[in-house]
This record gives sequence, C-alpha cells and structure tokens, in this order.
Amino acid sequence: MRFTDIIGSQADHVEYHSIKPKYAPCPQCGKKGKRKRVDTRRVRHVAVLYRPCWIVAQVGVYEARCECCKYFQAQVPGVPYRGRYSYEVRNTVATALIRDRMPYLAVIRRMQEDHCLSLSLGYIHDCFGWAHEQIDMESHWRFVRACFSGVLCIDEVHDSGRTILFATDPLNNLTVSFKVVAKNDQDHMNLFLQSLSDRGLLVEVVITDGSPLYKDALQSYWRGVEHQLCLFHVIKEVNKLILDGVRAIKNALKRQGNKGRKKRPGRPSQKAQQQRQRRQGMSKKEQAAFIWEHQYLIVRKAAEMTEPEQADLALMLTIAPDLALFRRFNQQFYRLFEKGITKQCARYRRTRMVNDAVYQANSFLAKALKKISKEKFDKMIVFLGWENVDRTNNHVERNNRVFRMLQKTRYKRRKVHTIEQAIELELYDRMLRHPLYEESLQERHPPDPEEFMMEIAA
Repeated sequence: MRFTDIIGSQADHVEYHSIKPKYAPCPQCGKKGKRKRVDTRRVRHVAVLYRPCWIVAQVGVYEARCECCKYFQAQVPGVPYRGRYSYEVRNTVATALIRDRMPYLAVIRRMQEDHCLSLSLGYIHDCFGWAHEQIDMESHWRFVRACFSGVLCIDEVHDSGRTILFATDPLNNLTVSFKVVAKNDQDHMNLFLQSLSDRGLLVEVVITDGSPLYKDALQSYWRGVEHQLCLFHVIKEVNKLILDGVRAIKNALKRQGNKGRKKRPGRPSQKAQQQRQRRQGMSKKEQAAFIWEHQYLIVRKAAEMTEPEQADLALMLTIAPDLALFRRFNQQFYRLFEKGITKQCARYRRTRMVNDAVYQANSFLAKALKKISKEKFDKMIVFLGWENVDRTNNHVERNNRVFRMLQKTRYKRRKVHTIEQAIELELYDRMLRHPLYEESLQERHPPDPEEFMMEIAA
C-alpha cells in the first residue's frame, strides 16, 4: 500500500547475459557437451524497487556425452538451474522471513508492492527451506564452544503439545542449544544434558528453576558443577504467601465493618457523610479496601519506595499493626540475597529467621520458611561465591519469549522439522550479528573457503 505516487520510469529493468560457449560442462557430473542450439531464457529478478526486473540470457543447449541426461542448458550466473526466479529473489524473501520476522502473507504483499512479483505461499515456504540449506550449524557450535563462559541457563517452553528445551549463556548473551521433545520428563531432559556434555561444554554453574528434573541430573554430566536456583521463582513464591497473610488481615478487618446496629434505610445526605467522616475517619470497610489497594507495599523493597508510598505504608501499619510482622519478614528475606555478603553471612541470617519463634507461630510465615530449607538455600546462594553469576534464569526466559514471537506469525510451521529449522536459522542469524563473532573467527584456524562462502550467503 502506497500513499504517494512513484517517481521515475516504470519500464521493466532488464539485465542481459550471453552464455553460449561451444562446449559447456554437465551440471551434474561436469563432463563437457557440445552446443546444438541457442535458446532465450527470461527469469524474474530483484534489482530495483517498484519496477519489474528480468534477467534475459542467451543460453546454449548442449548434447550430453554422459548418462546424466540427454540435453542440458548452460548455467546462468545467479539463477538456479531451470529456475523461474533468481537467487536474489530467494534471498530477499528469506531475509524478510528470518531477519525481519514477517508472516508469509506479509512477505507476499511486500514482494508484490516493492518488486512487482506475485509469489505463491508454497514458494515462500520453499525459500525458507532453501535458506536453511545454506547454513552450517556446526559453525554455530564452534562459536559457542569458543565463547562459552561456563554459566548455563536451562528452561523449557511448551508449544502445541510439544516441549522445547533451551540452554543459554547469560554472561555472553548467546543461545547454546535447544531440543524439541514430545514430553517434558526426566528421560528427555537427561538426553538433552547428555548432548550438551558430549559437545564438550565445560559447565561450572547451572541456573534453573525449581523443577525436580534438575535435582540429581546435573552432577552426572559435569563433575563439581554448582546448581543455582532461580531467585525470581523463590521470591515470587514467598511473596505470595506473605500477601496471603495480608489478605487474611484485610478480610478480618472487612468483617468487623459488618458489626454494629443496622444503618437506617436510604442514602445519607452529603452533609451527614462529611460529618461522619470528620468524626470517625475511615470505616472498617474503607480501611480494608485501602489495605487491599496498597498490599504491594508490604513486599516492596525500601530502596525502591517513593515518599507517597512510604506515607501509604505507614498508614497501613497504623490501621493494622499486624502487618508490621509481614513487612519485617519480607525485608529480612530480601537481605538473605544481598549482593556483597558472603555465603556464611547469608546462612547466619537465614538461621536467625528460621529460629524466630514469632515467625514460626504465624501459619503463613511458617510455610514461607519451608521454602528456604537448608538444602534449597545452599543452591540459592551459589551466586555469592562468584563475581558475576546471575541470580535468576531470566536470560533463558527472554530467549523463550523470542521463540514465542517467532511462532506468533508462522502458523505454517507446526511440524518438528520446520520448528527446528526456524530456530536454527534464528540462532545462526544471531551468531553472525554477535559482537564476539569476529573475535571467535580470529581465534580459530584459517577457515575453509567453502564454509566462508556459505556464511557470506547466509
């Protein structure tokens, strides 16, 4: 769709070629054949915008001297053998699909408007498969091994009854590997971890969520590896229990508002309402509503609170003094994972919280203390023993959201092999744009010429 007129000539853009030597090699075996006649080929091309582009070539037709075929044509540069479109058309479509992440129908519209080409949906999908044939995922593995930091994030994403396991490197911001499996169980997880180990990755720290699939599997593949539990999931679970306690206090306060004698029928006048407000302040129900509206302040970090929020929190503690216990517990819980402290200091702070009789007497806080049992807590504070290890697996979670965005516009790719091809193309494109890619090339041995040309084509 255009909103302005196109300026300039609208005549066809034509590139002329002449490929008719007396002898030419067979496209399959390379044995030369003798020219019998000359034909004219017209192939659609992409060269300039808003004009139909063609490659017009005078090509020789040769009689084969081998058993591959009877006759063959000379190869036109930049055009597949017997192809209707040039390689540049395929490259333009593949770029729109992979780099620009456009849906198939949007690519068809772009090619029609920008290049005056009417392409079918099947051809668009064929260009996707052709692009995958141009890449070499072994070069991606060489890049991963050269740049791997030793820290691994693992998570899964569910897609149409399947599960895709992802492993990423959060420090160097790269996706290490993936695997599409039928079910998210221990057997498939073990095979995925085994494949990473077989590739020669030297993993020192693994960051995961609280899934039991990782409990005993990691030490089997990397001796001495440390397991960091994602703090985001732990904090989320503990804060949920704290807010459950806040909700119980709010409900009890709301029930108190139903006590007393019945109100007179009818709505009181505005003057009467103002007099009552000045005399009594907020009613119990209004206090309960205020607590419910500002409950997030109980679990907000003190350093992140603004002055109005501090005033609202003080009012909440005045209305319901029992909330002070939950607030104190939350702030102590955050201090367990404070950066700059040692593991011993974190264990000491945890012991003080667990042995607090007031916390144990509260049913909600007692459940929260079970979330930081000694065995789990040692996995939560692994990052304190390292200089720059992440505390969460947010990096792989962001990677999963990228996959969701890829799938959102590609409903044609529902089979396992097409999903794998789409992810591999995305990983290869990221590798070529990664800031460490040029450095990894310098550290390698001199590249093979065919591999180098493949990377340029991709």
